[in-house]
Amino acid sequence: MLAVWPLAAQTLSFTAQTISAGNSPTSVRLADFNGDNKLDIAVINGGGSDTVSVLLNQGAGVFSAPITSATGGLGGMALASGDYNHDGKPDLAVVNNLTNDVSILLGNGDGTFRVGSYASVHEGPVSIAEADFNGDGNMDLAVVNSLTGDVSILLGKPNGSFRPATNVFVGSSPTGIKTGDFNGDGIPDLAVANGILGQQLIYIFLGNGDGTFRNGGTMLVGFEPFALVAHDFNHDGKTDLAVANLGSNNVSVLLGNGDATFQPAVSYAAGNGPVSLRIGSFTRSGNADLAVCADVSAEVLVFLGNGDGTFRTPLSFPTGSFCNSIAVGALNQDDRSDIVTATTDGVVVLLNNNSN
Repeated sequence: MLAVWPLAAQTLSFTAQTISAGNSPTSVRLADFNGDNKLDIAVINGGGSDTVSVLLNQGAGVFSAPITSATGGLGGMALASGDYNHDGKPDLAVVNNLTNDVSILLGNGDGTFRVGSYASVHEGPVSIAEADFNGDGNMDLAVVNSLTGDVSILLGKPNGSFRPATNVFVGSSPTGIKTGDFNGDGIPDLAVANGILGQQLIYIFLGNGDGTFRNGGTMLVGFEPFALVAHDFNHDGKTDLAVANLGSNNVSVLLGNGDATFQPAVSYAAGNGPVSLRIGSFTRSGNADLAVCADVSAEVLVFLGNGDGTFRTPLSFPTGSFCNSIAVGALNQDDRSDIVTATTDGVVVLLNNNSN
């Protein structure tokens, strides 16, 4: 099904396509899984199917039928992608909420995957972030465990497997995580959303460069922060944060001071139930924009950036069903971002029609 959503006042529109990809996809990621220099789509399938589906990008907004691989775990909740075994082919890391582990799916280079290894974490894992935390050239993982209130740090090995987890205590019911260099020392840090039970805090953990972390303080945001992104929104060379607050239905933007502290949050209304957000470039302004997936109101909200850390009133694009996760990238290889969302009815692809 195709539809075009124009917005004359902002000259921003998308062509929407809904694709059946599996059973109620819960998380989505983009990468070139078959080496043809086009971004493909990977989603975790929910509803007990415990599989990952890949839609290969054929160009011009056309995608292949789903290619399905088993995750090897139970209750797939979140997805990351990287070349974990250094063979030049993207792999996947699947957070399994019911088996309390991460499945490492090694890519075959054609959109299919094989289970390479498992990494045990603590109870109730719900989200994941990746970076090289110890500077050894291998990708590492950080997994948020909602039931034990901590983050499991998994240091990568060259063969795509991971060392046993070390754990950093956060607090009650953490939900989302993002990496970034918040104090300007060139070492990846962590920002963690402590997001259920009426909480309003983001926790910062500063990397020591060896895979360990120290407490870097907290920031106040909206109610029940759920997901977050890190970027330099105001072009001052310092990393900022944007946080989707599920309980207060808004997005908080915190401008970084470059020393792991942040200016007070400025918040923007973001539909009903914002659960996922990504950074994009939807126009040729050169400014970072935000795309937010609002679950309950079943819409994608696009916040165009002004370049000074502020954002315009969001533009709304309906997804047709509950929106669980969002990804952003140039699917048709132009210089403007497109959007992919995982919804309860399938994958919704929004191709950017903007010419500005």
